[in-house]
Amino acid sequence: MKQFYGQQAEGYAPLPPLFAARVRAGSLVTGVALAVGTTLVLGLTVFVNGPLHGHALPDAVLGRVALLLPVLAVLATAVVVLGARRCLLGDYLVITRARFTRTLLRGCFTALVTACLLALTTSALVDLWHDHNHLGVSDLLATGANFALGVLGYGVGLFYVRPSVATLERFSDHPIW
Repeated sequence: MKQFYGQQAEGYAPLPPLFAARVRAGSLVTGVALAVGTTLVLGLTVFVNGPLHGHALPDAVLGRVALLLPVLAVLATAVVVLGARRCLLGDYLVITRARFTRTLLRGCFTALVTACLLALTTSALVDLWHDHNHLGVSDLLATGANFALGVLGYGVGLFYVRPSVATLERFSDHPIW
């Protein structure tokens, strides 16, 4: 967005066209992959818990909450990464939208860490399944997998809305970067 006499408009930052195209396509692919991946992790956990414990979800309500909170945090991250496309206007990065998206990503990451710590603490301190023979390893693996997906989504989201100069140089077809 150029103002008069070729000056740069204040709320926009130019991006290389290749990087803008990468943000458009990559945020869609990453957001959908996060949503599908965390849904598959939850489905696999429920499937494994059926034969292992006799029922799919923990007996304690706190256990159900601890199982679902990391999933919800990753889904929230997926929605924010999908919304990263709104930070672009043509081949320009809208700076205010990018800052807001970074703030949302930080909030999602904080929620993810809190939810995973709550899930691990709950699994360690409370008998969630009321069968003392089993540890609940599937819950721990699901929490770890959701944490990995959430960290991946956070990192990719920051890559899209706060690119480094080296990244812009790599995608640029002009020597101005």
